[in-house]
Amino acid sequence: MWKMLIRVALASILSLSITLPAFAQGTVARAQFTTDVIDREPIDNVGATVTVEYGAIQRVYFFTDLRDMAGSHVIHRWKLDGEEQAGVDFDIGGDRWRVWSSKRLMPGFDGKWSVEVVQDDVVVSTYSFDYIDEF
Repeated sequence: MWKMLIRVALASILSLSITLPAFAQGTVARAQFTTDVIDREPIDNVGATVTVEYGAIQRVYFFTDLRDMAGSHVIHRWKLDGEEQAGVDFDIGGDRWRVWSSKRLMPGFDGKWSVEVVQDDVVVSTYSFDYIDEF
């Protein structure tokens, strides 16, 4: 009887280890572009388009609330029209971790901006906005 219970228990444990991936990918619970982050929270949502007066400089922040990524390495990869402009690295220390990065958008940087959230070299999600320099 005990041998049978031990076999069933071992078989259950082995089947769980086979069906689970090597690491469980977390989620991006919230993400948004904002003009600032105060007390680990974005103060507003800039939306899908950022418009500035010609020649002005605009700082845009990208805020993410990450879940179940403890122990992972995450990157905010900033791109302009598909070409990488910057990467900001984070080591995630808990099951809920809020991180943000920012980019100073200079005159002439208009176009489609995107930020990829990369967890352990895998793109988890991508967010974007249009940057328009008004004349």
